[in-house]
Amino acid sequence: MVRTLKSFELIRSKTGKEDALMGRLMKLPQVRETHLLAGEWDIMATLAFEEEPVDPRERLLDLVTGKIRKMPLVRDTNTIVPAMSRMREMHLTHPERRAYAFVFIDAKIGKGQEVMNQLMRYDEVSESHLLLGKTDVLAVLEFEKGIVPPVPERVARIVTQEIAKIDNIVETETLCPIRSLVKD
Repeated sequence: MVRTLKSFELIRSKTGKEDALMGRLMKLPQVRETHLLAGEWDIMATLAFEEEPVDPRERLLDLVTGKIRKMPLVRDTNTIVPAMSRMREMHLTHPERRAYAFVFIDAKIGKGQEVMNQLMRYDEVSESHLLLGKTDVLAVLEFEKGIVPPVPERVARIVTQEIAKIDNIVETETLCPIRSLVKD
């Protein structure tokens, strides 16, 4: 079984160039998804590298510094490389109607891995990643888009009524993309 290193790139775009930048990023083979955000960061890109004899983190560094940061529409980046990941295959009825949310979680000291594992109990959590840095865990939520209730309302319910009840969570920050591009 081939293992994959997944990482996340938060990107600030030149104003008004977010859609063009998302399209350019999707042309890079390692970019699996781009998500348009509202807030401090404009775009979150999901990058994936298969493990092989060369450490995939070296290839990640080459991609970020050699290509992404050199794109003329990029103003700033922040690379997130998980130390450990738990992922499950999502089997949504209509994958073309998939919606995402990203929950950054601060955990009590030494409890990040425990929180990461507890997150996987929830059907909407497709991935949980242990991070090294200011934030301890990143949870990736996936849903099928629907009119009722709207995605942001569903995300709010899961984060405030389910995830917030997990022991050892200190604080969360949730990013709900406005629009996403995803490779199959």
